[in-house]
Amino acid sequence: MAYSFFIFFWVLHDWGDKDCIRLLKNCKEAVPPNIGKVLIVESVIREKKKAMIVEDRDEKLEHVRLMLDMVMMAHTSTGKERTLKEWDFVLNEAGFERYEVRDIDDVQCVIIAYR
Repeated sequence: MAYSFFIFFWVLHDWGDKDCIRLLKNCKEAVPPNIGKVLIVESVIREKKKAMIVEDRDEKLEHVRLMLDMVMMAHTSTGKERTLKEWDFVLNEAGFERYEVRDIDDVQCVIIAYR
């Protein structure tokens, strides 16, 4: 019996794009068609501010995300926190046809990639 989902919790940021795509491809193939999904809990670095007025809490979370990106650069050879464009690239390259990103008012977001 195949699982209908996989969960990655702060794992994919340890890997560069090539390895991240390989991991995601393997998971995509392991979950059943039509109902399979991969849940990814990772930071998504904003490229632009959402609005003219950004709450102080949101700004602090973004500073933490950027600090985590620096930590990944210092402690891994290819790891990084990704922007939405970078997540789009790795998910599309892994063969996911669609995904959604859910903000959970934390440093991380939940990315749901559908098979």
